[in-house]
Amino acid sequence: ALSAEELAARVAACATRVERATADVRAASCLDAAVDAVRDAVATRARGRAVTVLALGLGSPDASAAARCQLAFASRACERLRERSNDDATRVRLKAYDPCFTIVDEKVLAGDGDECETLTRERCDEYVSASSSTKDELVVFYMPHCEGHLYEDVVRARWSVGALRDLVCVGNTFETYADRWRAKSADPEKKRPSHVIAASSIARASLLDPGDTFAVQGAFNDTSVQTFELESDEELPAVVDAS
Repeated sequence: ALSAEELAARVAACATRVERATADVRAASCLDAAVDAVRDAVATRARGRAVTVLALGLGSPDASAAARCQLAFASRACERLRERSNDDATRVRLKAYDPCFTIVDEKVLAGDGDECETLTRERCDEYVSASSSTKDELVVFYMPHCEGHLYEDVVRARWSVGALRDLVCVGNTFETYADRWRAKSADPEKKRPSHVIAASSIARASLLDPGDTFAVQGAFNDTSVQTFELESDEELPAVVDAS
């Protein structure tokens, strides 16, 4: 176990690295446009509700440069959302869960006490399994490079016109899953993400880093801001389960 002094030093060092990642994210014009895309998607859906950006599967900021950059993007998105708020009715919070978070990660995430709330597994599961956002809180799912089954859990729980219309998901591009399964290049040991594949046909997707040019390679590859514009049940595509 780390001593108090060693822990403080590790936290300070990691926080400094996160600050550098934040500077890189701010300097990337493609990511600035992506932050605007998140802001615009939320603006049409919040309707005065509080906004929670739920970061899932970031990895350890203490151990991973990509995780630090992904955290910096989430923080920047929250900052932009707050800039758009004209009154106290719209509140923006960043919350995160990853089983790999260490005590160093949790302290860095917390910052001065209100930067990011680290959730328990149970609280995370409540968010994922909810059939929709609530009347008081809009949830933006920020899930860079999560496993397909986690996206599947989120989309399957919200498989209705109203819930999908309310969904903002920043993560792996759903169309990529559809392409892999069509080409039979997906891992045969993994379960087919049937709702994700079906949702790919109605998703409006905007890549964060279209040319994969960001300084930390792979941090945002194939990551998109995805929304769904539906008017009736007839527009819901058929879900084809694995046979």
